[in-house]
Amino acid sequence: MQTKSFLRNTAAVLLLIFMIFGTGCKPKKDRHNLGNYKLQYHDLTGELSVYAEKGTFTLQDLASLKKKHGRVFQLWLNEILDYSSYGFTNDTMVHLALSEFIERNKPVFRAVKQHYAKYPDLNERITEAFATLDEVIGGVKQPVIYNYFSQFSNYNTFIDTANGRTVVAYSSEMFMNDTFVLYKILEVPEFFNRYNSTDQIPAMLVWNYLKGRFESEQSGKKMIDEAVFQGKIWYIMEQVFGEDELWKQFGYTEEEWRMMLADEGQIWRNYLNNETLFSTDFNEYKRFFAYGKYTYGGGVPENYPPLLGNFTGYRIVSAYMEKTEAPIGTLMKLNNGAELLRQSAYNPIK
Repeated sequence: MQTKSFLRNTAAVLLLIFMIFGTGCKPKKDRHNLGNYKLQYHDLTGELSVYAEKGTFTLQDLASLKKKHGRVFQLWLNEILDYSSYGFTNDTMVHLALSEFIERNKPVFRAVKQHYAKYPDLNERITEAFATLDEVIGGVKQPVIYNYFSQFSNYNTFIDTANGRTVVAYSSEMFMNDTFVLYKILEVPEFFNRYNSTDQIPAMLVWNYLKGRFESEQSGKKMIDEAVFQGKIWYIMEQVFGEDELWKQFGYTEEEWRMMLADEGQIWRNYLNNETLFSTDFNEYKRFFAYGKYTYGGGVPENYPPLLGNFTGYRIVSAYMEKTEAPIGTLMKLNNGAELLRQSAYNPIK
């Protein structure tokens, strides 16, 4: 199971997460010819909404949810709603708290239902994304997809394992586009407007799947190792989603994307001048991998886009793949960032 720190700090319901780059992209799988690649979907938000509309939620209903969703339901209670820290140690206490939670959020459940009715093909697009990912890297064993309701407290997707299958989940009310009125009323962090588009959900889920699947295999401690790891994810994402308007998947505007490409040499010079590229001090370079509205700190212009380290890593990996024509299936096994950089001959300073 992922830790609470991971759930809250990986990006994004980021998060979710959003990465996509490289050359030699494969054509996207025909959305109407997905063959036998099927994903299992669970709409936990929708199930809670039914109880809200009925106006009743019984102990038997709680037992039914626990039996149906098992570990994922407990994870939602303990890690997302944080019930474990409140000392809710038996079903009676959980039932009372969850009953109040369901009733309090009835208007939001209705808003979520109305919003997602505008996206009837969302699950098909998610299936397409994972089917294409399986074609690109292999070994993607049809994960289980959950949407849940976090009462605006969890703006990251998360990944877990249940009954031998990978679970990838997202908080449905956190992907309702930047015009959703409650985001301002509840003072959801402004930077999240980069990452709250409903259309970003497939990319967010794939991004966190890749991070969860491969992160434990990364042993490097230098900035270049982190940059290359994130860059590999972005490169693979490009193979899945294609190059068209790639910047949207990562929460950028087209203007920001063009600016980073134009400033690539200056960004690289900043790393070299400040000797951060081969630093092992995470606190020294973490700002280049932080989700947020901007990248902050010395050497970076004011109001500059976030995730510069990811962007640089993607450009290195793209150069490596173009130069070596290595099979994409071997890319995630290359864990030495400095060696990959050397082989890429990447040098944007003209």
